[in-house]
Amino acid sequence: MPLPDLIDYAAPVPPSATLPTNRADWVLRSERAAVLVHDLQRYFLRPYAPGCSALTEALAATARLLDAARAAGVPVIYTAQDGDHSDRGLQGDLWGPGMSTRTEHVEITPEVAPRAGDTILTKRRYSAFAKSDLDQVLAEHGRDQLVITGVYAHIGITATAFDAFQREVHPWVVADAVADFGRDQHVRALEQVAACCGAVTLTDAVVACFSPVAPSGATTGATTGATTGGTTGDGWDAEVRGALGAVLDPEIVEVAFAEPSADLFELGLNSLQAFELLDVLAEAGADIDFGVFTRDASVDFLRAQGSSLGAAALSAG
Repeated sequence: MPLPDLIDYAAPVPPSATLPTNRADWVLRSERAAVLVHDLQRYFLRPYAPGCSALTEALAATARLLDAARAAGVPVIYTAQDGDHSDRGLQGDLWGPGMSTRTEHVEITPEVAPRAGDTILTKRRYSAFAKSDLDQVLAEHGRDQLVITGVYAHIGITATAFDAFQREVHPWVVADAVADFGRDQHVRALEQVAACCGAVTLTDAVVACFSPVAPSGATTGATTGATTGGTTGDGWDAEVRGALGAVLDPEIVEVAFAEPSADLFELGLNSLQAFELLDVLAEAGADIDFGVFTRDASVDFLRAQGSSLGAAALSAG
């Protein structure tokens, strides 16, 4: 069975789609994380139609994420097949001989090309852990969280996430930095990971985590918003808007305020972002329990948490 032809779809990510709810409530930490760029070789990208938004956006998101990782000292690891058919195994039964050793097959696409200091592992099976030194590389760097980007989401990326989970490594699949055969497969992969072996997140959240100024920047954004309000209510509304703006895209924040009873998780908020949001609001004086918030994750609920805060407390925040 050959790879499909002319793949062309839009990725199922906010604001056009909501991410699945993660069963795990893990928190991504830059000092524990490594980034895996999975199979972004020219052979595996050939099936995409020119201009396919799912792919072009995934490559741009991956490049942005890699810049943040390298700046933060987060290890960057690549998987790449080498065209050697001597150990193809059962994959040959399903996909045929696969790539050759030609440059136009094996080269990692220039948009996300490796740099000095990155690790490149030869890949033999769906999972990046199978017949490779990935687990050893992670151990040498003291890392037990793996941020995964690349292709194809429902095959190698999902297999790698399952394998990581079974090796006590926390896998994070970056929904807007992966691509697949189509929207249905992309959705299925995200749902499978979120349900039973990992966490699904977005590039913005990972970059914010990797940025050494992310916590202070998020707090500053909320504080700046608070100064625009003249009353306790307006000031707290600005705190909430600023805190949401630190973790969500502006258009999603606008939707949340236009529909204040809407579930923020359905609009695209994930667990990592929710913890960051509550941390920012705690700095402003509202100590909100995560479990309570998940039962009523709405702007209306967040507004209500400011009712007991006095004007002095808000202005001091």
